[in-house]
Amino acid sequence: MNIGIDLTALMPHHTGIDRFLVNTVRHLALIQPEALDCRFTVFANREDLALLRGVLPRSFAVHGLCLRPRIFRLFFQQVILPLAAIVLRLDVVHSPSFIIPVFRARARHVLTVHDLTTITLPDVHIPLRRSKAFGLALGRSIRKADLVCVPSRFVKDDIVRRIPGSHSDRIRVIPHGIEEQFTPAAIDRAPDVAKRLGLNAPYILYLGNIDPRKNVDVLIRSYQELVVRGKIEEHLVLAGPLGWGVDEVLRLAKADAIVDRVHFPGYIPDADMPALMAGARLFVFPSQAEGFGFPPLEAMACGVPVIATDTSALAENLTGAAEMVPPNDQDALTDRIRRVLGDRRLAEEMAANGIECASRFRWDANARSLLDCYRELRENDQIDAGAAREEPSLVPTGGFARGRDSQEKAKDSL
Repeated sequence: MNIGIDLTALMPHHTGIDRFLVNTVRHLALIQPEALDCRFTVFANREDLALLRGVLPRSFAVHGLCLRPRIFRLFFQQVILPLAAIVLRLDVVHSPSFIIPVFRARARHVLTVHDLTTITLPDVHIPLRRSKAFGLALGRSIRKADLVCVPSRFVKDDIVRRIPGSHSDRIRVIPHGIEEQFTPAAIDRAPDVAKRLGLNAPYILYLGNIDPRKNVDVLIRSYQELVVRGKIEEHLVLAGPLGWGVDEVLRLAKADAIVDRVHFPGYIPDADMPALMAGARLFVFPSQAEGFGFPPLEAMACGVPVIATDTSALAENLTGAAEMVPPNDQDALTDRIRRVLGDRRLAEEMAANGIECASRFRWDANARSLLDCYRELRENDQIDAGAAREEPSLVPTGGFARGRDSQEKAKDSL
């Protein structure tokens, strides 16, 4: 079985989706003995070739057929990828970031959809992601993919509820994993990382993109209230790249009461993230909605108590191990921060529960489930082909065989 994976969505500063892309192929490579019947071709941007060739074994072919600027990635995705699937005789193509090609050639397609917040929360996305064109492309991709993989049941239910023509039986819930580097042992490096970042006091940590979806402004207001009331000694560290719509966050952070206590260290390299997390007294993640939610689980794996919002996949993955508050409820967030920081026994109990919770999310399990999806499509393809040879007039037009004639026409035109 020949499998192609499109990693051209990979960005230089890794967010959750980027870490999913890298860990997907890395752990597929690690379980290669279980996949001796498979050959993998990875398509990447030329800028990422060194990174991927350092991660993947020689049994994985890596082709740098694309450049990172968006226009080149779009051209590769819609034109070059289908042609490459024909030339390389790919059986399955995995598009792991929301969109599949319009013309799919003969290959079966697996699509990964990480969330539907471009539809459910359009105002917190850049104009391109909330555009009508992107929405149409996303809906079409979900309907046309042979299988759709999602990281949580919340995303699956969202798709079934909001995308007309989507098929629940073609959606597979495959949770992401937490990397092995996130461990309580990372505390050993915490002082060095904190010193390098200029952090000289105990701190509460938020880590992630800083944009309207993450509700960082609510966290700053809660923190300021606790400082003014004299209920807190910790500083507040807001780590991660500044996205769009951050003017209000920056304005709030300049308030006289907290201006010297709020820190923006910027993007944190992967190698420093575990130590920064392990050194925190508390991790707070007030996001409006998440398809999975890497940062709070990573903080849990490092043995840090977590407060998060009781919404979306966060409620699905964290309930029972984190303190949960309603999104946008500043009073509830303020109370929980004060409570956790003021109750050592509670914090220790939360830390222990968090380590156990995070241990359930494993990249090797994610890779095996993806491999099962690839094999499922290949097996259905062989069944369909056998039926076509035996009874040409009775080839099914539904299920996985739908669109076969149009695919072959698209192949001829290419």
